[in-house]
Amino acid sequence: MRLRILLLSGATLASMALPALADDAEIGRRLDRMQRMIERQQREIESQKKEITTLNSQLHGASPAAVEPAAPPPAAVETHLVQQNQKIDALVKTFAAQADSQRLAVQEAPQTSVTNGRLSVASADGRFSAALRLTGQYDMGYYMQGARARTLSLGPDLSSGSNFRRAQIGLQGKIFGDWSYYFNMDYGSGGSTGTETPGHIQQAYLEYDGLAPFAFRIGAHPPSTGLDDSYAATDSIFLERSSPGDAARNMAGGDGRDSVEVLYTGTDLFASLAYTGDKVQATSAFDEQQAVVARVAYTPFVNNDWRWVISGAGTYVYKPADTGSLSASARPFTISNPPEIIVDDNSTKFVSAALANATDAWNWNLESAVTYQSVLAQAGYFKYGMDQRGVATLRGFGFDGWYAEAAWVLTGEARGWSAANGAFTSPRPRINFSSEGGFGAWEVAARFSSLNLNDHEGVAGSALPAGGMRGGKQDIATLGLNWYPNTALKFALQLQNTQVSRIGDNIAPGSPAGTVATPNFNQNQRFNTVAFRSQIAF
Repeated sequence: MRLRILLLSGATLASMALPALADDAEIGRRLDRMQRMIERQQREIESQKKEITTLNSQLHGASPAAVEPAAPPPAAVETHLVQQNQKIDALVKTFAAQADSQRLAVQEAPQTSVTNGRLSVASADGRFSAALRLTGQYDMGYYMQGARARTLSLGPDLSSGSNFRRAQIGLQGKIFGDWSYYFNMDYGSGGSTGTETPGHIQQAYLEYDGLAPFAFRIGAHPPSTGLDDSYAATDSIFLERSSPGDAARNMAGGDGRDSVEVLYTGTDLFASLAYTGDKVQATSAFDEQQAVVARVAYTPFVNNDWRWVISGAGTYVYKPADTGSLSASARPFTISNPPEIIVDDNSTKFVSAALANATDAWNWNLESAVTYQSVLAQAGYFKYGMDQRGVATLRGFGFDGWYAEAAWVLTGEARGWSAANGAFTSPRPRINFSSEGGFGAWEVAARFSSLNLNDHEGVAGSALPAGGMRGGKQDIATLGLNWYPNTALKFALQLQNTQVSRIGDNIAPGSPAGTVATPNFNQNQRFNTVAFRSQIAF
């Protein structure tokens, strides 16, 4: 009762301390709640007393009714309660430790995922990762040449057929957060061989990303030599890059090129500067080629519908590869390119400008592209040059090329933008093609390209003028239809018309050995091609 009186008194004092504006009804409700709480506590105390009485009777061998209720030994009860609380605390700590251990085990376990077919494994903190990369491009092509082609030394019979343009498998990921790597092997036909090759390095580099948006890359990889070149091979609108862009790429870039590169990959600005050597799979030379490659791409305007990109790039081969150990050893250099389809097993290149001994070679190009929703338009101009070595009386050679192309995604998707490459990516289908419905993404495209490796070439039937170069001129018109069933697959149908004009000595195919060539012969020819590509990439 004393406890009850004290609690009631405390409640009364508390109610008196309430603000003067509190009404009597509110005070009454609070007193009722406190009264019920006191009664509940009193019942619990009475119940504990009965339990103590029962325990005492059991200890003294008497029935509960025969034993007078007695106050429990305060020290014993307190000790018992303390021990119980300690046991409860120990159990709570044990369960909490087990829960923490299980949670940490889940958090620290490697995270495995499969996205668009790509298998990836990453540490819980994201500082380590490894992703499987796969690219397969199977091409089929048919060349339709006229009867005149069989009378020419240059490309008399291009071989129709099929090959794996690319058959690549690699691993890409991060280590210790700030470092990334990419190792990729290619078993396909490569740049212009027309036939599959033994496995060779397509990319193998290490990169430091801790100063983003700057990155520092070293190893074997294709440095950026232009906008057309910077499209990933799997994102290219057509089966091959334009002839002018590919000719510039192969001077000091391309797959497997030994390189040290600094990159800036901002949202609207891409810049790169690379020192390059030979390609990994190139034939041996006493001293490798040495060159500098630079590119800047800027987006002056972009919104939800539009993107305008301007790209400028340059290549300077300041030391072509030596053929021997002597300081006077020849340093040959060639600028060439096959037609924009690589199925021909003969690896025919209709345009080729070569120097037996070159001091240097260079290229610069300016390209621009505009996208509006699902439409893309792009064009570029290229300038090339080579200087002769040891021939002070003769000038250097200059060539040029250009292309213009457009693409329209009929199903409405837009091409994406890769800040890492400074180039566009393939459209992502809104609804994948499947048995349950959906058509994927469909795209139509057209391109015209011209590569002119003639310089002061003269005319057919006349000798080559002094200081002239008859590398040939190649014009190609292309129509394409691309189908993207989903983000991993692509099927492309391509029609081409190629026109080649070149002056050179000609020996009719099949002529007896020792037959005199027809000098200064017009080796022009025109042919059509149809090609189809099946692609999987992730």
